[in-house]
Amino acid sequence: MSPKIFRFLILHLFSFISWSQSGNNTISLADALHSIEAKTAIKFNYIEQEIQHITLSYIPNGAITHIIDDLEKQTQLVFTKVSDHYYVIQTKKEIVNASCFLVLDSLHKQPLANVQIYFKESLSTIFTDQTGRFCIPNMTKDELVLSLLGYQDLTLSVQTLLKKPATEILMQPKLLELEEVEVVQLLTRGIQQQRNGSYKVHSKNTGLLPGLTEPDVLQTLQQLPGAISLDETISNISLRGGTNDQNLILWNGIRMYQSGHFFGLISAFNPNLSQSITVFKNATPAQYGQSVSGTVLIDTHLENNLANENSIGVNLLNVDFNTSFNTSKNTIWQFSGRRSTTNFYQSPTYKSYLKRIFQNTTITNLFLDETVAYQSTEDFYFYDLTAQVHQKIGNTSSLQINSIFIGNDLDVNQTITENTTQTTENSTLKQHTLAANMTFSKQWNTKLATSLTGHFNTYQIQSHNLFIENVRELAQESTVEDKGFILQNTYKQNSNVTYTVGYELSDITMNNLNKDNTMVLNNERQNLTTHSLFSQATAQLQKLYFTAGLRQSYYSSLKRYYLEPRFLVRYTPNTNISVALQGEMKSQATHQVTQQEEDFLGLEKKRWTLANETDLPVSYSHQISTSIRFTNNHWLLTAEPFFKNVQHINSKAQGFNNQYEFENALGMYTVYGIEFLAQKQWNTITAWINYQYNHNKYSFKDLHHTSFTSNQEVPHALRSGFIYDDKQWQFGIGATYTSGRYYTQPASRVPVYDANQNLVISYENVNTSQLNNYLQFNSSASFTHSLSKRLTIKLGVSCLNLFNSSETIHKNYRINSQNSTIQEINVSALERTFNGFIRLYF
Repeated sequence: MSPKIFRFLILHLFSFISWSQSGNNTISLADALHSIEAKTAIKFNYIEQEIQHITLSYIPNGAITHIIDDLEKQTQLVFTKVSDHYYVIQTKKEIVNASCFLVLDSLHKQPLANVQIYFKESLSTIFTDQTGRFCIPNMTKDELVLSLLGYQDLTLSVQTLLKKPATEILMQPKLLELEEVEVVQLLTRGIQQQRNGSYKVHSKNTGLLPGLTEPDVLQTLQQLPGAISLDETISNISLRGGTNDQNLILWNGIRMYQSGHFFGLISAFNPNLSQSITVFKNATPAQYGQSVSGTVLIDTHLENNLANENSIGVNLLNVDFNTSFNTSKNTIWQFSGRRSTTNFYQSPTYKSYLKRIFQNTTITNLFLDETVAYQSTEDFYFYDLTAQVHQKIGNTSSLQINSIFIGNDLDVNQTITENTTQTTENSTLKQHTLAANMTFSKQWNTKLATSLTGHFNTYQIQSHNLFIENVRELAQESTVEDKGFILQNTYKQNSNVTYTVGYELSDITMNNLNKDNTMVLNNERQNLTTHSLFSQATAQLQKLYFTAGLRQSYYSSLKRYYLEPRFLVRYTPNTNISVALQGEMKSQATHQVTQQEEDFLGLEKKRWTLANETDLPVSYSHQISTSIRFTNNHWLLTAEPFFKNVQHINSKAQGFNNQYEFENALGMYTVYGIEFLAQKQWNTITAWINYQYNHNKYSFKDLHHTSFTSNQEVPHALRSGFIYDDKQWQFGIGATYTSGRYYTQPASRVPVYDANQNLVISYENVNTSQLNNYLQFNSSASFTHSLSKRLTIKLGVSCLNLFNSSETIHKNYRINSQNSTIQEINVSALERTFNGFIRLYF
């Protein structure tokens, strides 16, 4: 049932109750108008005080013209049609003494509330109401200036305005003038690059990408230049050589500590919720901290306050829905939900993903050179829910509340057969996030705006792991509680210059508990409070675009200050060429570290922890990059060389699987490289290829006397795509070619004893071996069709690893304590995997 029909029924229910109580057969005009709006595509604009005492004997039905005629007869009001979808309601007195106008967005033809209307001669000011409407006396002789943040100022003579036959006034959006889009699209429809160097993805309008059925937030991110997943998961994305925990992911301003379902194979954020994603690789705005690598902003606020967007869909992994609706002219609600179907129906897609997680791992006994027979059965499901409300308060204020709940639950029975002896154990894992924030915004005038946001986020992971090799039980619980607030003021000096200043308070508490069947191994509680001041200035001066910011962070528990400048300068001599220089310094006090490789079946090995004054200090980074972009005749060519250095990193946060696995050393990494993109568009066809090179080296003086290859290094990565998109039919095919990952081989096929008489693996020099290069082809297709004015269907299919490449993407070694042998663990790529979906929009 659509929200409009639902509200229509509710309105009639309340109407029936009120009739029963009052004993008469009338309905208020306001309720009648809401009912008509729910049944039709038209909207009414009126002043509530003027109609609050007017009632109807019945709600008219039939054609729009009949409804309007009937309403005018019953109310003695004048209903003026200003567009195909909007009517202005006025009293006959208003028609005689005043003229009313409707201010609309010129692109979307939506009413604009809170537009400031300044009378130059009388020096008075009025605002449009919540419906975009304002009225002026017919005898007024003045000049009006219409102003609204994000739109071009509009100056009109009252006399000229009164002579015009139309009552609509169209305001032109500035199209984010200070972040002007330089190309129509990047890779596919809906992805653009902004002047501030960021990439922006509009999920609602995003076209097809090879291998994807839906615009998954983080899977889309992997397609962008400079981003790569080291193991096919979105929970291990590296941006310019950094680790995944060094990326800041914000969902509506809330930092997320959990970003994936299915152990990172799919994003934890509903891809069908109307949203935009902004990605910064450098020159991050100063209001964003706690990250020494990339920044990903996920914004699900309703664009232009549009409501009544509803859809429901199903694919071979999950079902989901999203809906948005008004409960009044000032209140918009938005809900979404997604739940896996895995414990009801185990589709081929699910089995393929499951095999990638559990059964694509081949374990070999190196001494006997034979495969160890591990088998497992799994019961797994995931879900995510969001709820949001936007409330306008008067003409200049608003309140926004956002909440999200993410869950993963796994139950594993694992069996091992060695020497005809079979052993079975059970393990469980639960991973949950509950987060919310509230933002109050105030538009003081056309130049100054203030927002205050408070947030709370709790992330928890609980595991109970029975080790099948040594009859050992390990229980773990890790929690993160993140709360705080941000106060931000934005001053718009004019259409080309904007200033932002603010203050942020962050309080983070982390608890990590590890215990086995004999003792408590670790029980640690940490807290860190951070105070940050930030400022940002942005200016457009003819051909020069400039933005610079400064963030001052004080980590009170550590008594440490960090000054973090960021800047970008872009020069555009003509419409074809632009060059830019950008840089930043950032700090980070939250890290994910590997406690031990066996944490949970090798799946969830990392735990969040806070910086301290000893072995895990605050990390800080320096980065500088340049870029050149050339566009001509639908060609886009870009090149971005970069250099980045990150200091005070801990070896436990780098994912070592070799002789440094349990070391606790401080060091740094230095990465430099270049990213190329070439793209050509022909009407409905887009073809692109992007290449990235990076040289990424560690320096851990306590571990190795010279620098050595980083675990994150992928020297060469090449991606290409060919997209056909006429908005009804979409086809895409693409290829990904990456260098093999570096790893460390054992120097001997049998373990040796260390100084404490413990069995260990003797390794060769760290990261001197490399896996085979990996080539994968992916494809997708979709079809969209309007079944009626209100109902649209979209369906499609996708295929990952089209030619079923079975290359090893990860290799490491461990000791089997039962028979004192070395086991080689090889993780293969996701096998050929099909997915399909069907979605209804209404």
